[in-house]
Amino acid sequence: MAPPRTPPPLVPDPYAILPPVAVRPASAKIVVDSLLETLSTREKVGQLLVPWLLGDYAAFESEQYDSLGVWIDSLAVGGIIISIGPPLEIAAKLNALQRRSHLPLLIAADLEWGTGMRLVGGTTFPHSMALGATGRELDAYELGRITALEARTVGIHLTFSPVADVNNNPENPIINTRSFGEDPEAAAELIAAYVRGAREHGLYTTAKHFPGHGDTDIDSHITLPVVRACWDRLDTLELVPFRAAVAAGVTAVMTAHVAVTCLEGDDPIPATLSPRIMTGVLQDSLGFQGLVVTDALTMGAIVQEYGSGESAVRAFLAGADQLLMPDDLRAAMEAMVAAVDSGRISIARLDHSVRKVLTLKWNAGLFHRRTVPLDSIPAIVGHRVFQDMADDIAARALTLVQRGPLHEFRERRGPVAMVIYAEERNLSAGGRLARELSLLGDTVTSFRLYPASGPLSYDSARAVIDENPRVIFATSVRVISGRGHVAMPDSLAQLILATARGKPTLLASFGSPYLLSQLPGYPGAYLVAWSDARSTEQAVARALAGGAAIRGTLPITLSPEYPRGYGIVIPERTPEALVDPQGAEGPEPEGSRRDTAWFVPERLEATTRFLETKVEEGAFPGGVLLVGHRGGVAFTSAVGRYGEDDARPVSDSTIYDLASLTKVIGLTTACMILSAEGKLNLDGRVVDYLPQFAGPGKFDVRIRHLLTHTSGLDAWVPLHLATASREEALARVMAEPLQSPPGLRYVYSDLGAIVLTQVVEAVAGEPLDQFLQRRVFGPLQMRRTRFRPPSEWHTTIAPTERDPWRGRVLRGEVHDENAARLGGVSGHAGLFSTAPDLARFATWLLDAYHDRLPPDAPLAVPANIIREFTRKQPGPEASTRALGWDTPSPGGRSSAGTMMSVSSFGHTGFTGTSIWIDPERELFVILLTNRVHPTRENRALLRIRGMVADSVLSALRSGGPAERRNGGSE
Repeated sequence: MAPPRTPPPLVPDPYAILPPVAVRPASAKIVVDSLLETLSTREKVGQLLVPWLLGDYAAFESEQYDSLGVWIDSLAVGGIIISIGPPLEIAAKLNALQRRSHLPLLIAADLEWGTGMRLVGGTTFPHSMALGATGRELDAYELGRITALEARTVGIHLTFSPVADVNNNPENPIINTRSFGEDPEAAAELIAAYVRGAREHGLYTTAKHFPGHGDTDIDSHITLPVVRACWDRLDTLELVPFRAAVAAGVTAVMTAHVAVTCLEGDDPIPATLSPRIMTGVLQDSLGFQGLVVTDALTMGAIVQEYGSGESAVRAFLAGADQLLMPDDLRAAMEAMVAAVDSGRISIARLDHSVRKVLTLKWNAGLFHRRTVPLDSIPAIVGHRVFQDMADDIAARALTLVQRGPLHEFRERRGPVAMVIYAEERNLSAGGRLARELSLLGDTVTSFRLYPASGPLSYDSARAVIDENPRVIFATSVRVISGRGHVAMPDSLAQLILATARGKPTLLASFGSPYLLSQLPGYPGAYLVAWSDARSTEQAVARALAGGAAIRGTLPITLSPEYPRGYGIVIPERTPEALVDPQGAEGPEPEGSRRDTAWFVPERLEATTRFLETKVEEGAFPGGVLLVGHRGGVAFTSAVGRYGEDDARPVSDSTIYDLASLTKVIGLTTACMILSAEGKLNLDGRVVDYLPQFAGPGKFDVRIRHLLTHTSGLDAWVPLHLATASREEALARVMAEPLQSPPGLRYVYSDLGAIVLTQVVEAVAGEPLDQFLQRRVFGPLQMRRTRFRPPSEWHTTIAPTERDPWRGRVLRGEVHDENAARLGGVSGHAGLFSTAPDLARFATWLLDAYHDRLPPDAPLAVPANIIREFTRKQPGPEASTRALGWDTPSPGGRSSAGTMMSVSSFGHTGFTGTSIWIDPERELFVILLTNRVHPTRENRALLRIRGMVADSVLSALRSGGPAERRNGGSE
């Protein structure tokens, strides 16, 4: 059993990252109402003012702290927007301000692509459009979750994200890759997932820019953009993601400094200042009752026309609760107070907004603890596990739009010119890409161009290009507020076109995806990477020189030729390289069978040859691969021999020790059946089924915790050494203390499976092996599947380890020592089976999943139960677990490979077994080996399983389900 990935250590003070969960709404109302009565008008107005602060170091005696003192002491501001700085400096500065302020401050930051956007060293994700390219709600949820954990650790309570604008205008100079895409429904799903991920981990969120900034071609930082859509278009496009955000529990909505002609007529005003939009549409029509915040009131679309004071008053009267970054903070304060004193703003209206702000502070736990412990910051912010997730998303998001001469970059190493285009201040752009390519075997000569580069610089770039056989253009054409456009210079476009017509050229866009519109007839490869984050440049290098998969799809339309949903899928190179590119037939591998109407037979045979090479290299003695598709067996291949002292070739009838596949084939299936019959409550307490399961904290352990490996139990203890009998071993497991509170951490736990076995036996009223034989293996005619196989089976069972504990080579005895101590029958290990038997099981499971079992099926479980057990469950620290089953790991690091659909589920076994089922493709891949023979120290199979899965899926014919879903195929 492989050890689980270590999660970040727990924060010493939970208030540093999570809101209190036991605060009663009634108590919040009492506190807020009583506090409101004590505030003067100026103090109330102060709660609505939110200035901006750089997160750099400042001494307590500095001028910066003197000006901050004015904000706190004189203006009594309600919050602060923190910007770029080191996490420890930011937290220390915020702690000092919190201590100085009479009322706690609500701290906000713009964290659209993670805390790395503002915290130096924080986790940096690719931009939102990259998540649109993956199309995975889980990615958006993880972005929200990780951002929340890091933000709350440094004392940030509110993020000005997600961007809910639908980017349906390629000329938009300020939204672009900040949007999740052009399809409102797809964007809505990702936005809702982000909101849930952040909210469930203690961070308030803001949907912006209402009612939609996507269909504009003017930057509101400069002047007022105009949206000329009719109401029906707004209602069915721009407003869709905002509705989803509201339904998901978004805390705040940020106004847009855009004019909407259909709502305001021919002489429109900014939405920020429009009661018809901010109150009539947002609060009345959409029913949003949360916090309404303005976009920055320093922006040209507002301040040029109305000034600091009047813009603040008008925005408040339009429906805003908090006024962000007034150009002149004191002028905004005086104008607001004067408006209250004159009756232009009523006390009731003022109190309404102040009450919202104070209630949010109460719910964030700020009246209990407003500062954060500095010692927890290095343990959380920028944690490797978090950055791994960002890296995985960046890799999944890479989108190949034009193949061109891609093979020149994936299949060859050597000299390559890299022309980097970025802003002068963006000195890091392209650097990581060049270093990674060099490490992977390329000789990279780089040259940098900037927006201000002149003819001499372009001549120098041409000289570098002329000296190299291949050329990569790495462009960072990004959204920059106040610039007014997102495009590359014509001189750069001309250079790219001229180069691509003469030698192998790849254009990698680390920013705007719309660059092809400037390159008519461009013949080179075009790879969209969405942002120039470190993780993205690393992903591009690995996709080119490292042969990693490319599988993103466009969330926007580039042209009629490249619509939304288009993307050329390139499998990982290692298994791909085994396939004869000319499709030449080789000799049929011995032991193979196929029915390959949906597959390219030569590619499946190449997979067999790949497995044979791994046998020759000693990865495992022998194995059986079985591929099922659309209700039948598409391909079976047996390679190698039984063992080092048994040279007989294995066949599809060879029996293997399944190890932890027992957890899903046996134990989880039993739980499905009992749950469907109403006998097992997934949210029931374990102690209600097993009173002997006692100890501190164990009263709160639920069945669901056992199935998702979040019970808090340890992974494993050596029962075979610590106990002398089955009864003593079970008593030891029941007495095991929790290592963490239930639900908090993911630890793959055999002990949890052993406990769950006892629950199943208690509910079923019979031993697990008898229940499974009667309810599962018998009805499905799995005649070669059982615990404790009889001695007459032993000659067809592949041996496992030469076991020092038992002093012999194991054959027909369970390999897992703890299962052996339990008598050979346990839910965590012990089953033996063949590939055809598992194919019967997988076929039944797919039929049940798709609700097409006949009424008289010998084993019937409702589709909703199957789907619930096989979907990824909400859980801690990037757990990929469903109920019992596993789901594909981010970045393709698991045995599922990189090409399984997001709805796939599967599991592995320590002895060298795996099963993966893809319900979208109606496909399953079963691989059985005895890799632990003669010793468990042989770990070569761990990476091979994922490569085999990718090789099988890459063999699906063009136009099949995988290719149609992704818009292209290799």
